[in-house]
Amino acid sequence: MKVTKENTGDLTAVLTINISEEDYAQKLDEQLKTHRRKANVPGFRPGQVPMGMIKKMYELPVRADIIEKGMSEAMYEFLDKEKIQIMGYPLANDEKTKIDWETQKEFTFYFDIALQPEFELNLDKIEETYYNIVPSDDMLDKFVEDLQRRFGQFSSPEKVEENDLVYGELSELDKDGNIKEDGALSTTSLSVNMIADKEIQSLFIGKEKDAEVIFDIAKAFPNETDRAAMLKMDKEDAKDLNTNFKFVISSINRIALHELNEELFEKAYKAEGIATLEDFRKRATKDLSETYRRESDRFFTNEATQKIVKGANFELPDEFMKRWLVSNSQEKLTMEQVEAEYEMYRDSLKWQLIETKLLEKFSLEVTKDEVKTYFKEALLGNYFPEGENETEEETKQRLEAMESVSENMMKNQDQTKQVYDYLYDQKLTQTLRDNLKVEEKSVTVDEFTKMVQDQTK
Repeated sequence: MKVTKENTGDLTAVLTINISEEDYAQKLDEQLKTHRRKANVPGFRPGQVPMGMIKKMYELPVRADIIEKGMSEAMYEFLDKEKIQIMGYPLANDEKTKIDWETQKEFTFYFDIALQPEFELNLDKIEETYYNIVPSDDMLDKFVEDLQRRFGQFSSPEKVEENDLVYGELSELDKDGNIKEDGALSTTSLSVNMIADKEIQSLFIGKEKDAEVIFDIAKAFPNETDRAAMLKMDKEDAKDLNTNFKFVISSINRIALHELNEELFEKAYKAEGIATLEDFRKRATKDLSETYRRESDRFFTNEATQKIVKGANFELPDEFMKRWLVSNSQEKLTMEQVEAEYEMYRDSLKWQLIETKLLEKFSLEVTKDEVKTYFKEALLGNYFPEGENETEEETKQRLEAMESVSENMMKNQDQTKQVYDYLYDQKLTQTLRDNLKVEEKSVTVDEFTKMVQDQTK
């Protein structure tokens, strides 16, 4: 097979693929013989069907398949050998390609291709602001309280109070107040202070073990996702639940807040030597600010990439890319739809080219070891914390268990991809922060929220 390229524009070309009978004859003969050995035709023993009959039955589709596969291989080998960087994939030029499978022995195929534009990245000329989100005093107080609760003392009181967690059985009732046959039923837990309706909250206050509380579940938990999780059912099924439920309390759990003392400071931030409440709150502020960092990173990266794309001084082969977008959508998009939204598609295509250049220039890659390390660090903090006065053998066993669990987590492709994407986004954001003209600015949560809302208008 012979492949040649002819430029049709600054960023477009046509590939011509000439195929002679010699290019496919041997494979065609081999495959027809294989069909003959396997053919089951009435009146003939296996392997004895006349070759003329086999050719009538199989030659055209077999030859077409061989030619199409060989043509694709030859085309991509040519692009690779000639180091031709293309956008999308080659599109068949149906106007120039005229094929008659019945009569032709030699074939010529034409494919249109789009060539990647050459351009330079000038990141140091782009100015952008990175917003450090500063939590309010109320947020910090709530965060500190959560730390006190996390390291607090568990107890099982006799009566329910506002901040208690109650366990029990939740049963759907019919209109007469009886347990509904085949209704929703779940053994679950409720945080009293998370109940949206204050009147329903008050129904729980003061109740003892084995007490019953009847309430409207839609009023108590307006969020259908919360209802679905509580009742262990699909979100769609929970969406229409607006009936009364009966909750029978089986146990009451309370956490007494840990005192704000050095013991808490050490438990929360081990080996950091925090001795005063002021230093503890400063460290907690740093932790709380970190929870908003992903939002700051996302906002910064979105703003920065838009500026980079708008400032990119190169064009695209627009007409080809419109054809390719329609083809690639597998009939989900029409040319009219692509035309109407092409500016958005064009910016996305430009960013893909820019991102590829960033990957090459700054070696933006996430390794398997980095993903595994992320899993390990998450496990260490949540499931395998170092115990007090841990022996060497206990440490060894803990680390071995953590290694085993992280290996199993790596086998979950969806979970691994989420971590990969997160780590990649971190590297991309840091690369942009390091190479753009970045001004850092502190803002409140409310100020940042307004900026995000304004961006989406």
